Amino acid sequence: MEDQVVFRINRLKKSFGDLKVLQDVNMQIRKGEVVTIIGPSGSGKSTFLRCLNLLEIPSGGEIYYNDKNILDKGFNRSAYRKKVGMVFQRFNLFVGRSVLDNIMVAPVKLNKVSRANALVEARELLSKVGLSRFENTFPDTLSGGQQQRVAIARALAMHPDVMLFDEPTSALDPELVGDVLRVMKNIAASGMTMIVVTHEMQFAREVSDRVIFMADGYVAEEGTPDEIFSHPKNPRTKEFLSRVLKEEE
Repeated sequence: MEDQVVFRINRLKKSFGDLKVLQDVNMQIRKGEVVTIIGPSGSGKSTFLRCLNLLEIPSGGEIYYNDKNILDKGFNRSAYRKKVGMVFQRFNLFVGRSVLDNIMVAPVKLNKVSRANALVEARELLSKVGLSRFENTFPDTLSGGQQQRVAIARALAMHPDVMLFDEPTSALDPELVGDVLRVMKNIAASGMTMIVVTHEMQFAREVSDRVIFMADGYVAEEGTPDEIFSHPKNPRTKEFLSRVLKEEE
């Protein structure tokens, strides 16, 4: 892993009316690092990711990406979004387009890639996620796990520097989760910088360089997977893990 800091987040806050969802979040993400964010529902995990991608505008604080504050007025948000891929809980695929077209549309329209080159790469990506035989299929005929793998391929087609995953398996039936997690493990092994909000504790333990536990809009604890799962210090972390790991047994 390199020492270059990709994201530097200082005192990040986000409120919706009187509801304070993020309160003073501070974090650094380094190039090539796989960071998983865990915590109870309502702790601010998904809102944090949405602030990183500017789908939500923070109420306060700073987000530096490669030493540039993405909240500055002159910051080029459209160029930034091309470099920060996002995979959602729900797959957000274009239902009226084939699987192949779903992957090709952004590179052709936004990156001005030729259709011929986009086609070659889309097929390579479909092969990587194990869906080559579905290239002419429409998304609504696929299983949830297959749709999520198409969504991941679509995000990778933009050649992002960072991938954000917002609970990518939470909408899937249990038997479909493994295929999606295998694809994510392969992406992590390729050296991609990844920030993953997840409730898949085994994935967090096996793949993360660092695990962050959020509660009540704060970073309550962070550390290596071994530190967080085997030697948690914060009582909230201990309570959360004992409950979640018991449910997984």
